[in-house]
Amino acid sequence: MKRWFSKHKHDIHRLMNARTCALWPSCSCYHTLTHWQEQLANEDLSWTVPELAWIETTIYFSLSCAAAHCPDQAVKAYCQNQLANPWFDRQRNGQELTEEFAEQLRTEQ
Repeated sequence: MKRWFSKHKHDIHRLMNARTCALWPSCSCYHTLTHWQEQLANEDLSWTVPELAWIETTIYFSLSCAAAHCPDQAVKAYCQNQLANPWFDRQRNGQELTEEFAEQLRTEQ
């Protein structure tokens, strides 16, 4: 077991430090982005604010990774464009979605 871990630890380190993602589109970023793209488009579903905060953070991390490491230049540019949206300013500043902010969004609509 120790020998297996030692060999794979090197592989994991190599993958994590690669300039481009060698796993795309089998990586978790791709699956996360496509999953939430489908789920958030479904108007029959609803989430609590804590769930939305978690979803938003997960999407932010996936966009960040794909924007930096995606080998598909069109997807990479799309992710960079999404991250330039002021919506993600809270995430960049380490602030999660709050009940108060969600209520403010509801009243603006």
